[in-house]
Amino acid sequence: MKRLLPLLLLVLVSCGRPAPQQLTLLTYNVGVFSKYLDNSTPQVAALIRESGASFVALNELDSCNRRHDTYQLANLAKELGWSYHYASAIPYAGGAYGNGVVTSHEIVNRDKIELPKVDGAEMRSVAVIETPECVFAAVHLDHRSQVAAREQMNIVNHWFTSRFTDAKKPVFLCGDFNVTPDSEVIAMAETCWTLLSGTGNTHSTKNPKHCIDYIFALKAAAPVRVLESKVIREGTVELSDHYPVKVTVEF
Repeated sequence: MKRLLPLLLLVLVSCGRPAPQQLTLLTYNVGVFSKYLDNSTPQVAALIRESGASFVALNELDSCNRRHDTYQLANLAKELGWSYHYASAIPYAGGAYGNGVVTSHEIVNRDKIELPKVDGAEMRSVAVIETPECVFAAVHLDHRSQVAAREQMNIVNHWFTSRFTDAKKPVFLCGDFNVTPDSEVIAMAETCWTLLSGTGNTHSTKNPKHCIDYIFALKAAAPVRVLESKVIREGTVELSDHYPVKVTVEF
């Protein structure tokens, strides 16, 4: 009986621990679904299914404007049978232009962060959702001005750390940061966030020279372990000028 006690205690302790969870995340600047094709929505939906991702951050989405008289994110979500959240960044051509997320999980909260133009090209936004498993956000920083991108990153850092420090679930920030890994903007990000996705080149698909698309996890929230990280190149060259980036984590 004495020999069985340590084993019994180990079984009881193990039974009290929740089983590790895995999530596959994807970030993709889809170029309003028309960078090279008239409408890449069906192909992007197929790519998402094939990737196994259940959380997807999307950049460059039109909403009911003269360029695309349709709600692009809702169309993708319908194709997948998923939930979605859109965060307009600027009024554009009688409608809007911005970022969004789609997920196969239940969304329990939606939020939007407005990012100022400063001396950049335009205002930007962050689409934020919360599910029972995690907090997940899509960001797109300014492409013209490092000053604007730094100010936008500063706002993002403050917003998330003020709300989710010591969170019991992981918090993810994904998207097109429009800067390379050696930039001041990424250095700012890494004061609060852990880079999960690596630095493989994501832009452009025709001539991939730069990594500007990333997936991060908030350091102050529940930690995660990366099981897989990759830039998806096969079958994506004609879908956008960016490659999608995929990460699978365990927590």
